[in-house]
Amino acid sequence: MNKQLKKGFMFTAIGVYSNFLLQLVLNMVLSRLLAPKDYGIVAVMQVFVLFFSMLIEAGMGPAIIQNKSLSNMDNRILFNYSAFFAVLLAVAFGFFGIVLSYFYNNRIYTNLTWLFSLSIFFNGLNIVPTALLNKSKKFKSVNFSVVFGNVFGGIIGVVFAVMGCGVYALIYSSIISSIISFSWNLFFSKIRFSKSFYTAPIRSIWDFSKNQFMFNLINYFSRNSDNILIGKYLGSISLAEYNKAYQLLMMPNTLFLGIVNPVLQPVLSEYQDDIGYVRSTYLKIIHLLALFGIPLSIFLSISSKEIIFFMFGAQWESSVRPFSVLALTVWIQMTLSSSGAIYQARNQSKLLLINGYITGGVLVVSIITGIILGSVNFVAYCLTIGFLLNFFIGFYMLNKYTIFCKFKRFIWEFVSPFILGIIVFVCLITVNKISINGIFLTLLVKGIIFWLVMFFYIVSTNEKENIKLILKK
Repeated sequence: MNKQLKKGFMFTAIGVYSNFLLQLVLNMVLSRLLAPKDYGIVAVMQVFVLFFSMLIEAGMGPAIIQNKSLSNMDNRILFNYSAFFAVLLAVAFGFFGIVLSYFYNNRIYTNLTWLFSLSIFFNGLNIVPTALLNKSKKFKSVNFSVVFGNVFGGIIGVVFAVMGCGVYALIYSSIISSIISFSWNLFFSKIRFSKSFYTAPIRSIWDFSKNQFMFNLINYFSRNSDNILIGKYLGSISLAEYNKAYQLLMMPNTLFLGIVNPVLQPVLSEYQDDIGYVRSTYLKIIHLLALFGIPLSIFLSISSKEIIFFMFGAQWESSVRPFSVLALTVWIQMTLSSSGAIYQARNQSKLLLINGYITGGVLVVSIITGIILGSVNFVAYCLTIGFLLNFFIGFYMLNKYTIFCKFKRFIWEFVSPFILGIIVFVCLITVNKISINGIFLTLLVKGIIFWLVMFFYIVSTNEKENIKLILKK
């Protein structure tokens, strides 16, 4: 069990971190080659690409992982169904451009949706191969498929951006990435289509899949209603500014949860009835996420101007304030987003759905309130309050009904990380009072101080022993 977790974390870390560095460099290059308006248009498109991809997936991936009775033929039948839905919804997305053109009063969407439909098609085909590789705990293959896909997609994106293709550079990059990722996973999963078509495999995963799908649907709208509404009522430039801030906000989630979540369900699902083991494993993971997440939130918020200017350039100054505010929620998102994998591993997709209704509703109300107040800064303030409310709501439900842990015991895992966060805050505020010439040098000094504080706190407290204990097991 522990070897499987460690192996999964290791290969997933290789994939996530290499992909992060690649995307970081690509984003920095393209942000200087493309205008904010181009990013705003693609940001709108990505929202609906994710929606249609989610419709194709319909919770099938996690359901395949959780169901241990599916035969090879059942998997092939499910592959048939995924291909059918991929074709159907890719075509539907092509026509959906007419709706987007009317809604956003921009005819460019009519053509762009047909191009992006190729990405939707290959992402749909990739659902079953990816799920089978994760189920078999072949995390190496899954992560390398993403890395190679993004490498070639990034090269294509930069080439077309240099050629002056504007928004099309981002779209071609996405298409190439999805094609390569699917081809890789298809080869290593060895799944093939079947000439047969029957409903038994779909019926066997339906109960889990429908709840997972509904949760994904709710989570999608709660997480993307900000992009939809900002694009509609505040304009594409405001959306681009907000989207840049939100991109940076999600990077820590990618770096940490991108490693944890893909591994937790496939491994812990083998022990779904051993509540004690699931609880003790999860509390250790939560503690580590909080230990890095809370001080990181402080660092990102205080260093928001330097980070935005260094990564994207001074033309994105309007993204500084929303990023500074939203950065304070990084620790919440890092910890809370991991709860979904525990619901899945415990085979409690219905509870996951109920949790999604409540927390999703809180986020939507927060976003609408910020839109009514009239700026992306207000959206950031309201979302921060919404995330904090969801922290208490989401973890109360998880502790009471899934891992059966007293909430006071759970909150205790955050005490030491908060102490570390206060120390980081005091040190970085002190640095802010010192005059340092240059954005890069200022960011470098703050970064060095951040890591030094982290290092000395860990080695001088029980955190060193806690980390050693986790690594040994």
